[in-house]
Amino acid sequence: MKNTVKIISCIGALVLSGLASAVEAQTDALLYISQNNYQHIRHPYYSDYWFEQGPMLEPIAFAALNAKEGGVTLCTANETNNTVIRIQPSVFYNPQMQIYHGKLVATVYSGGGNVLGTYTGKAQQIGFLGGDKVNRYYLNKVYTSAMQDLMTKLKIDPVLESAKAENKLPCGFIGAQADRRINFY
Repeated sequence: MKNTVKIISCIGALVLSGLASAVEAQTDALLYISQNNYQHIRHPYYSDYWFEQGPMLEPIAFAALNAKEGGVTLCTANETNNTVIRIQPSVFYNPQMQIYHGKLVATVYSGGGNVLGTYTGKAQQIGFLGGDKVNRYYLNKVYTSAMQDLMTKLKIDPVLESAKAENKLPCGFIGAQADRRINFY
């Protein structure tokens, strides 16, 4: 009975240590979008309209980054890689001019957490506020235009670090370094 408990506890400890360790990703780069961007954000002028930036930005960023670099995957929490790209979306609507202003800030990190560069893409889109489909249409257009502007500036040089996976920071930690707590426009 004592041996069975010891064996089960040893197996449990090995499984938990394996889950907690960082996993080396087999891709060229990892894309990190903060979990704050997957929460509902209230429009500053119309309190009954809420939207999430993360799900709107994710397919646009994947398409643009894979077209430029290839082999980019989404960071879920504990993957490591030599290059991590963090994208922070921001959008603002001016109701008087009926213009959406979009801004994407991409920060490229090495696997050890060093900042390799920060790049900004901006765009403006003329449009009006309407129902959910209309707003998502214009938000999608402004994010796509801002991502195209960002791709003209973004430089992702492959980082060849000889560090082991144990010495690299998981991408969830790299992206959460300067994460703001409150989401305002």
